[in-house]
Amino acid sequence: MGSKSKKLKVIVPIIVIVLLITLILVYFFIYNNNEDTNEVVSENISSENINTNENNTLIAEVEEPKENIPWEWQHDTLENHNINSSVIESVHQTLDQYPINAEVIVRNGVIVDEYYKDGYNQNRIFTLQSTSKSVTSAIFGIAMEQGYIESVDTPISTYFPQILNDGSEYKSQITVRNLLTHTTGLDSSDTTNWNDWRVSSNWVDYVLNRPAVARPGTTFNYFTGNTHLLSAIIEQTTGKTTYEFGKENLFDKLDMDSVECSTDRQGISDGGNGFAMNAYDMAKIGQLYLNNGVWEGEQIISEQWIKDSTTVQFERSSGSADYGYQWWVRTFGNNNYHAYFAQGHYGQYIFVVPEIELVVVMTSHYEGSTSIYWQLMNDIVNACS
Repeated sequence: MGSKSKKLKVIVPIIVIVLLITLILVYFFIYNNNEDTNEVVSENISSENINTNENNTLIAEVEEPKENIPWEWQHDTLENHNINSSVIESVHQTLDQYPINAEVIVRNGVIVDEYYKDGYNQNRIFTLQSTSKSVTSAIFGIAMEQGYIESVDTPISTYFPQILNDGSEYKSQITVRNLLTHTTGLDSSDTTNWNDWRVSSNWVDYVLNRPAVARPGTTFNYFTGNTHLLSAIIEQTTGKTTYEFGKENLFDKLDMDSVECSTDRQGISDGGNGFAMNAYDMAKIGQLYLNNGVWEGEQIISEQWIKDSTTVQFERSSGSADYGYQWWVRTFGNNNYHAYFAQGHYGQYIFVVPEIELVVVMTSHYEGSTSIYWQLMNDIVNACS
């Protein structure tokens, strides 16, 4: 028995030591194989997502990557934004009497009122008609800020040298600014040339071939062909159509998913008349301008371009509004608040009244006097306190 006892005293410690060594080796093997995984998982674990089960065992929940959530309009009541609801109710009654299909009022960056005729809603896409001009102006400003276009004072012969073929002194003086303000001095206007221009085989050539009858900058002749040349300049300088460049640098940044645009026979975006979008996206354009070109902390359009576009660049001798860079300028309300607006045939409007943080969108199919829109805007502005 004595010898067996001595053997046990020797063997047992050896076994214990072997077991300890084995456990240590197993531990390091497991630790080394899971070290990288543990580091990755730990990056997604915070004190907010560590829970316990019924046995009080810690359970770490791994967060999945968040998707980019599109920007959406927030809604609130008229009263919360100091707008007299009884006046807006009266506005709705007026809208009922006219073929005005949609109206959206935005104050302080949120939608506070919407009106739609039967069959229309916030998703309905409307053709903007000449409100397209203000959209093209925004895209043109972005292209110029990015260096594609040198200046508003650049002669358009830089882009269309053929305009110099007839040796006209006036034509050689036409600048980008003159296109922006409809003051080219060319014998052309929507009133007299619309049909001939639209059926022509080449819209750009049609405009450039019009005779010059006045010194550029002296006469206001509203002609959609001027805006089409702006669209052609964007395409020539950026290598993309106005729609493509606008989608990349404007529409996508504002999550404007409804935008469409037609083209001429050469594939140039119809920047003067061809854009279409829903009322919510129209309101985004107005809000972007109200924000001096900033959207979600990013400067989309330069503040200087916003300012230049929406102040008077040409004072007209007649009519109810003056003109900036493809935006109309006038005042509204009893307090004569400075305002600017995009306007299209049949009553497509984006109104912006910066001093009271107001954006109003209207879409229509109305061929009567524009005075009804001035009445509606005066009522809406006066309802704001």
